[in-house]
Amino acid sequence: MKYRGTITVFLSLILTIILSLIMAVTESAIYHAARMKTEMIADMGMDSVFAEYNRELLSRYDLYFIDTSYGGMTPSLEELKEHLRSYMDHNCSAGKGALLSAGDFTKMTVRSVDILGVSYASDSTGRVFKRQAIEAVRDYYGITALNGIVSRVRQNAEDYKNTGYEETDMDAKEAELKAKLDSYDYKIPENPAANVFDEKAGIMDALLETDGISKKHIEVSSLASHRHLNKGSGIMAPSYDPDSVLNELYFDEYLFEKFSDYIKNDGHNAASYEIEYVLEGENTDIANLKKVVKKLLLVRYAADAAFIMTSSTKKETVEAVVEVIGLIIGLPTEASKSLADLILLAWAFGESVSDVVRLLAGEKVPLKKTEEDWKMPLYSLVNIKAAAKPTGSKGTGFSYEDYLKVFLFLMDKNKKVMRAMDVVEMNLRLTEGNHGFRIDGCAEYLDVYAGFTAKGRYEFGIRREQSYMPEF
Repeated sequence: MKYRGTITVFLSLILTIILSLIMAVTESAIYHAARMKTEMIADMGMDSVFAEYNRELLSRYDLYFIDTSYGGMTPSLEELKEHLRSYMDHNCSAGKGALLSAGDFTKMTVRSVDILGVSYASDSTGRVFKRQAIEAVRDYYGITALNGIVSRVRQNAEDYKNTGYEETDMDAKEAELKAKLDSYDYKIPENPAANVFDEKAGIMDALLETDGISKKHIEVSSLASHRHLNKGSGIMAPSYDPDSVLNELYFDEYLFEKFSDYIKNDGHNAASYEIEYVLEGENTDIANLKKVVKKLLLVRYAADAAFIMTSSTKKETVEAVVEVIGLIIGLPTEASKSLADLILLAWAFGESVSDVVRLLAGEKVPLKKTEEDWKMPLYSLVNIKAAAKPTGSKGTGFSYEDYLKVFLFLMDKNKKVMRAMDVVEMNLRLTEGNHGFRIDGCAEYLDVYAGFTAKGRYEFGIRREQSYMPEF
């Protein structure tokens, strides 16, 4: 009995130490398991929230953003936070109600969720949106094919700028020649140029007097470029320059891939001429198209005038007409020269109208003309509207869309990206569940801090950043 009692006390002492060790190891295991579970819950919660990207935005525009309005009318970070918290709450006790749920020794609960930073699509004047668009078009075409496409656009833009046509003031040239003629006492009958310049504005309007022109109205006041926007953390890493020359060309190609224009439209969008809207920003399709057509006409007028003033063939034709007029009314040499130049300008204007009609019909027109490229005969100045018709052949040179790409590349970068976001907004609002869609409520990046409690006594905090950008 003496020895058995001694052994029992000895074992009791040993068991106390062993049990203490077991409890310490178990508690340490629970603590470290809770820490590991904290990371897993946070990561799974972030993944779940980022899986809530707007499906329509992805389907139509290949863009990944979380719409923080979740189909409502107002973007809300609080709602995003509640979504994140609900996913974390679920993952804290994912096996609740299951057969083995009693095996969870951590008893994790979410103490707090805070969003420390968010990057909206409209941040940095739309550069977050722009960068995703650039990534999307690079993925769509591949870098090699895309570089081949944009290199041609870049060359076209350089050729266009080098001509100086856009800066040429044709109205001033007309006014100068008219003033010279008015300084003489001769009244010139049957002036072939007079009717052309008198009807110039009407001829420009007549270019778009067709039943097929879209009459859609755009509520611009509710769009991103016309309202105060939510502000986030700005564009986050990788922060390569989305405004570099190459990236600008990539972005332009994205717009042409996703947006409609006069040549390419199905009429199913909020605006039929989306590229024209990006260029001009007016509140109707026809107003945007008229501005683009007017710009095209001025450019073609300057180009045709530059050629005709150096064409000996065209000059000889006009000089023969002026000589007849001069013989009839006795024009002095100085007046004859001014009249000939004015008729040449009128002829160039008539040719430019023909150019624009061809461009709008899907044909191409050379940036710089040759004798073989000239289409309108001098006698057609009597009725330019009737004479300016498509040729029916594809032609060579710049197409309507080539001009649009050049105009887009040369326009103000901020206006371009803001109006591009307008187009996305107006179209998304036509889709089911997105009637209140706002691009400045679309999140690409989140910086989150989450607090957890385990077993009612251990507190953990974890910070997580996540973005849709692949290199983040």
